[in-house]
Amino acid sequence: MKLFKASSLTGLLVIFIFYFFSSCSKNDSFSNGNGGNNGGPVTNPNVTVISDIQYGTNKDMQGNMVNLKLDVYMPSNLSASDKLPFIFFVHGGGFVGGDKSSAASALTSFAEAGFVGASIDYRLDSSLDAEQISDPCLVDSSISQKSVYMSIQDAKAAMRFLFANAAKYHIDLSRVFLNGNSAGAVTILNSYYLDQEYFNKAIPGIVAQLGNIDNADNNIPQTSFNVIGIAANSGCLPDPTYMTSANVAPTIYFNGGEDSVIPAKQGHAYYCPNSMYVYGSETLYARSISLGSPAIIHIDPDGGHGPYTEDFLTSNELCFFNSVLGKKVQSGSYSGQASSCP
Repeated sequence: MKLFKASSLTGLLVIFIFYFFSSCSKNDSFSNGNGGNNGGPVTNPNVTVISDIQYGTNKDMQGNMVNLKLDVYMPSNLSASDKLPFIFFVHGGGFVGGDKSSAASALTSFAEAGFVGASIDYRLDSSLDAEQISDPCLVDSSISQKSVYMSIQDAKAAMRFLFANAAKYHIDLSRVFLNGNSAGAVTILNSYYLDQEYFNKAIPGIVAQLGNIDNADNNIPQTSFNVIGIAANSGCLPDPTYMTSANVAPTIYFNGGEDSVIPAKQGHAYYCPNSMYVYGSETLYARSISLGSPAIIHIDPDGGHGPYTEDFLTSNELCFFNSVLGKKVQSGSYSGQASSCP
């Protein structure tokens, strides 16, 4: 499957910065982009971690040049010819915070289970003031649009780098999974289902300002790869019809039923009438099922934005990814803390 398959819808990106500020709540499991790991190092003799690999460089929202880096996690003692399923992780943090270390614990667990994983840093925005943070409706749409666009540029650049070096990092290009939480879930879902045509209409003149989504940060050409599964924790799309029988991928969704930022089903972001209308995990899950694609959804009925712990996410994602690899994935809806593992 290729990334960026979709039609266009003008203006969705206006709300993306808005709704991820709620991820700064102390009650959210990924409130600072670090999950339960708090960004600390994970030491495990069975796992090799290669840190701070530079995959590109570009200017941030303030015009400062940023060296973009990623970390790779893999099982230790691999032979030169070993190729393993790959997990590409994008952290949360409202497009203004968080970093790649948030995935340390989860990707260590995945590496122990026989996966290679990578977690990336991407360009963040520090231009918003306290008033804008307290009232998302005050955020300038051009700022929110560009922040999301930059994150997608960076994610795609990181993938180009990793896939060009697939042999070095033992990546099986035919078995790629995308994984993200909060802002990271938006990045992976929208990078997978939307294309340059969408962004050209949503943000007129964006290519002249920031360049194309497919060639920013580095000049590495795209290597063919196949996305076979997605894990999206508290994400959304502008319209479920961007998912089609030709591009839909097996997905495990997570969401809080009382998410005050993005409705679990559909509605206005922040429940503010002047914000964009979006489609959350429950609607995307229903769309997946209607297209005949395997999907699982975890809904915490009383949970807010990002209600699940890192351990819960990792264990259920691992079961889902393994079921996709074994071609035995089953669909289902799970409430509260009920596990979807067999």
